Amino acid sequence: MFFLLSVVLVAQQREIDSLENQLRSTKLSDSTRLNLLTDLGYYYYSINTKKGLKVLDEAVALAKSLKDTDKEARAYQYKGHNYSTIGNDSMALAMYDKAGEIYKADNNFNKQARLIYNKGLIYFNKSDYIKANKCNIEAFEAFKKANDSVLMAKMLNSMGVNYMYLSDYPTSLSNYLEALTIYRHLNDTLSLDFANTTENLGILYTKLKTYNKALVYHEKASKIYKTLDYKYGLANSYNNIGNIYDYLRQQQKAIENYQKSYGIMQKSGNKLGMASALTNIGIVNVGLKKHNKALNNFNKAKALYQKLSNTNNLAIVYNYMGESYLNTSNLYKAKNHYQNAYNLAKKVQNLSLQVSALEGLTQVNKQLKNYKNAYNYINEAVKLKDSFNSIEKKGELVRLEEKYKYQNEKSILENNHKQEQLVFANELERQKFIKTTYLAVGGIIVCFVIGLMVFYKKKRDADFNTKVATTELRALRAQMNPHFIFNTLNSINNYIVSNKVDDASNYLTKFSKLMRQTLEVSMYENITVEEDIKLLENYLDIEKKRIPNTFNYEITVDDDIDKSNVLVPSMIMQPFVENSIWHGVSKLNDAGVITIQVKKINNQQLCYSVDDNGVGMPLANKKNMAHTSLGIKITKDRIAVLNKTKKTNAQVKIINKSVGTRVEVVLPFQLAYLNDD
Repeated sequence: MFFLLSVVLVAQQREIDSLENQLRSTKLSDSTRLNLLTDLGYYYYSINTKKGLKVLDEAVALAKSLKDTDKEARAYQYKGHNYSTIGNDSMALAMYDKAGEIYKADNNFNKQARLIYNKGLIYFNKSDYIKANKCNIEAFEAFKKANDSVLMAKMLNSMGVNYMYLSDYPTSLSNYLEALTIYRHLNDTLSLDFANTTENLGILYTKLKTYNKALVYHEKASKIYKTLDYKYGLANSYNNIGNIYDYLRQQQKAIENYQKSYGIMQKSGNKLGMASALTNIGIVNVGLKKHNKALNNFNKAKALYQKLSNTNNLAIVYNYMGESYLNTSNLYKAKNHYQNAYNLAKKVQNLSLQVSALEGLTQVNKQLKNYKNAYNYINEAVKLKDSFNSIEKKGELVRLEEKYKYQNEKSILENNHKQEQLVFANELERQKFIKTTYLAVGGIIVCFVIGLMVFYKKKRDADFNTKVATTELRALRAQMNPHFIFNTLNSINNYIVSNKVDDASNYLTKFSKLMRQTLEVSMYENITVEEDIKLLENYLDIEKKRIPNTFNYEITVDDDIDKSNVLVPSMIMQPFVENSIWHGVSKLNDAGVITIQVKKINNQQLCYSVDDNGVGMPLANKKNMAHTSLGIKITKDRIAVLNKTKKTNAQVKIINKSVGTRVEVVLPFQLAYLNDD
């Protein structure tokens, strides 16, 4: 549930294997190694925290030596994730504070908000839901100001969890449904965040005893977790599905799901997950009247929760231990455990758990013949139950669900109603005019119909021309993939022909990663500058490996350009970079230099340039360029179609220098999201 800078929806273990292979082949202490270390530190947090902390210590040291404050802060942040997973909350908070100080010094308010959210998770795991919600609300307002819908939805999900544990079910349901509405609007229904919100909604319906509906949501979430190979989420899903089967009195299915969850959590060293699974297995054993087994499970879970300072779950364990002791007639131990459960539940303001503990104390005192105490406990339980389980609140839950479920239908009905009212009003007006000025109205109608026909004919022609141009642009983008793949496969063939098997294998691994990036961006007309630069860096690294000691490269972006928010046509510069390598610097006797720059022009245009000190266009034409590069031709055609469809003034300039070639692509300055300043 932690933040990451770019979400990669692939199997975690496969991603780790890929990163580890790249790290082994990267010997230099440079930015490439730093990126690999931080990425590994993140992926390890839910699988192997010991390795995670080790690589992140190296990342912090390397970031300091390279004076890369952003990566240093990110390494501290990911260390916080790892410490949180193993229950070392004080160290996790310390790491987040270190990262926060760096982001504050750099005036990076967006990343500060992300850290506030992570700190909220720490308080949540300590059952301090009020502090956790305070963090979530603060982060939500920051992301709302930044118009970041994805992170707004993430905050709504977390707020829903906190309100659920505070027994404020209507507010919890409202937050979950609003989060799901945002994800559906973004067409983001196969992501980890969507699955988490769906899972939490299933938990809420379980609390509301709507088990069949809860099971549907959990199964939806588990399918997404399996697709993403997200074991932590899958383990939680097994736990929650086990809860439902227990409520449905299918105890064997419940235990099977809990054991699956425990196995995954134990393998990853997740103490909170292990404790949760043990607690649930104990609860099933209580239902089966196997109280000794149940107490054994609860004692193991209690020890883990005490280490984690998880007050809410500790209260649950004490409550069920009280029930086990009550059923085995160990009344004084039952009384002590119910009292502990009540005190802890009151501390975290969990009303439903307070009610359960008070009901247990009632039963114990009845058997001890302390009838006055029994009366007082049951009377307090009834008052608390009425405060959160009233008919009015149940009705509010139904209204909230219907509101979000049918909001689109409601909008359609309202529009239809307005149209009907308009038609009715026009009909009255028409009748009035018929009675008074029939001929005049008839003339107006004729003129209106003719004008309407002309208007729609022009609109139809314009729409058709736009559709043709857009289709042409998509076709040109599609041509880039086979052209790019053809050239790269030639490089792999060179290794194979030279019998360099290991080099061919390493090259193929890098190439497969590059192909994945290429396929991802090729689906979109525009991508961010940040995504485009990452693709270019991977491509350049591959080419450096193919022709070692031939060239170096540098990529610079103006400070006033937000790389994550400025859009460019996907792979727009790749053919020019390729041209600089194949027909420019690769022909030099000494190492060449390729410089890629992104800068803003007059706040309305973006200049994307590639500069090299190669042999230059004239010499390259004589030796290697009998025909114009296909990639460059396609790019120029893309620019032409872009100008046609978007009414822009984009252009390509190829400048022959005394040494080398410079290519400038001038594009319209386009933002993904408008800043709400």
